[in-house]
Amino acid sequence: MKDWRPKLAAIDDPIADDHWSYEIRDGTRRTSRVTIGRPAPLADKKDWYCPILFEHVTDGIYYSYGVGPVDALMNAMYFVRRRFQAFKEVQPRAKKSTIGGKRRKVVSTPGEAALAKTQKRGASSVRRKKKVS
Repeated sequence: MKDWRPKLAAIDDPIADDHWSYEIRDGTRRTSRVTIGRPAPLADKKDWYCPILFEHVTDGIYYSYGVGPVDALMNAMYFVRRRFQAFKEVQPRAKKSTIGGKRRKVVSTPGEAALAKTQKRGASSVRRKKKVS
């Protein structure tokens, strides 16, 4: 049977790119790059995929699928949201993002996939800087 899944080496057109700092299960802090690519049709032109690169979580580029571009994007964001809720003390914008300025190709590097199968551990606490009026 032919493997129909996409095999990207890089996310050429990221629509969201950020670095998150968070606490992992053993209590140490880690900073990971989180990149969501633009949804694209599969070869069959019926279904769509959305590439995700979550450093230290996915082993290379991970894909969410859907019946259309919005569905694939919603599934990608659900994947990212679940990780956000599983980690402790998540701090978005831990480093300067590349989106908004000049776009760069995001290249996949093999990482730790152990956290990809996280179990729901309840609501996580999130620290955000308060806006000064």
